[in-house]
Amino acid sequence: MSLRNEPLDWQVETNNPYIPVYHQGDLVGFFKPEYASEVIKFLNEQEVLKKALKMACTDLINKMGGDPNKVNYLMGKYIINSERPKYGTRAIAVLLHDRQKELDLSNQEFAKFCDTFKLSPTELNNIYAGEAFDDSLLAPLSRILGMAKEQLLKVRDGSEEQSNT
Repeated sequence: MSLRNEPLDWQVETNNPYIPVYHQGDLVGFFKPEYASEVIKFLNEQEVLKKALKMACTDLINKMGGDPNKVNYLMGKYIINSERPKYGTRAIAVLLHDRQKELDLSNQEFAKFCDTFKLSPTELNNIYAGEAFDDSLLAPLSRILGMAKEQLLKVRDGSEEQSNT
């Protein structure tokens, strides 16, 4: 094959303009104009939310008479608790909640729905409470959630360090 027909590894595209993006006066990158304002808006909103969380944690620690040096620790704890769990019983509970929303059922209706698949209201509440469950519930949960048992096992068991969050 001729070398002239092969694309070059390095190329210049002079027709695509990019806008510089700054963070606290330092150049951090370039964006296409159609994306720049949306990305900057998102990043600034994140900063505002972070500041609000820090203020709330500081107020809480001050009211409780705690150590003001633990604000960042408390912020981290709240952030971890607010993230969607990927593994463990909490992740299964979130999947169940998502399924309930998808079916547009009330709590009572969803409990009855699960009961028809052999997941009792007590077992459902135990999962929502974060209690571990045994393999006998994998089949009913698999049918309720519409996912394979193997996939459900991966979600439930995950890696040890991640399932504790």
